Amino acid sequence: MLIQYEQPRPQVALIRLNRPEKMNAFSIPLERDLLSGIRRACDDEEVRVVIFAGAGRAFSGGWDLGETDLTDPEHHPLSGRAGRHTWLEVIRTLRRPDKLCIASDLIVCADSARFYFAETRVGFNMTSGTAKLLPLLVGLGQARRLALLGQTIDATEALRIGLVVEVTSEGRHEASALRLAEEALKGAPLALAAQKQLFDDALAMPLEAVQDFETQMSLRLTYTEDHQEAKRAFAAKRKPSFRGR
Repeated sequence: MLIQYEQPRPQVALIRLNRPEKMNAFSIPLERDLLSGIRRACDDEEVRVVIFAGAGRAFSGGWDLGETDLTDPEHHPLSGRAGRHTWLEVIRTLRRPDKLCIASDLIVCADSARFYFAETRVGFNMTSGTAKLLPLLVGLGQARRLALLGQTIDATEALRIGLVVEVTSEGRHEASALRLAEEALKGAPLALAAQKQLFDDALAMPLEAVQDFETQMSLRLTYTEDHQEAKRAFAAKRKPSFRGR
C-alpha cells in the first residue's frame, strides 16, 4: 500500500502518503490507495477528524511527471474524459481543490518545511479550484506571486501570509495536528459539519444569501440533541457530551 491508515486517537484517522523514496509524489497507484483511505474514513461513522501526513522528509512533491502522461486524454488525471479516473474521485470526495494541503481545513508544518507551487515551471497550471481558494487563503497578490513566479517559500513566510496556521519545531508537526484534532473533537459534530458546509458553500454565494443560509442552518441546529446538551452542560457547569444527533 502506498498509504498508511492509522487511528492514533479515538475518532481520528491519519492517512499517511507512503512513497518516501519519491517524496510522496503522486502516481496513479498512490491516487487509488489515497481514495481507498479517504473512503474508509468517510464510511467509518466513528471518525470525525482526518489528518493527512507524509512519510519521510516531505508531505508530497506533487505530480510524478515521470509516471503521468499528461498528453494522453484517456489517462491525464484531470482530463475531461476522465470522469471515472481516480484523482477526480479524490477531489470530489473531499469537495475541495486538488492540492491536499489547500484542501485541508487547517495546515500545520515543521519549521523546516518548504512550499513550492511548481505548475508554471513545468508548463502546467493550477486545477480544480485552487485558483479560487488560494487567493482567499493568502490574498490575490500573494497567490499571484506563488503561482506566476513559482517561488519557494519557507514555513515562516507560509505562516505570515496565512497558508499555514501553525509552525512547530522539527518532528513535532504531527503531534501539533493531533492536538488541533482533539480541540476539534470538543465541538458538536453536526455544528462542525454545518460550519464547514457554510465556509465551502459561501464561496459561491452573495452576502445576503450567505446570511440567509446561516440563519437556516442555525435554526436546524437548535433542534439537535447536541444543542440541548450544550445548554444543559452550561447550566450544570460541566463539559458537554456530544453524540452527533
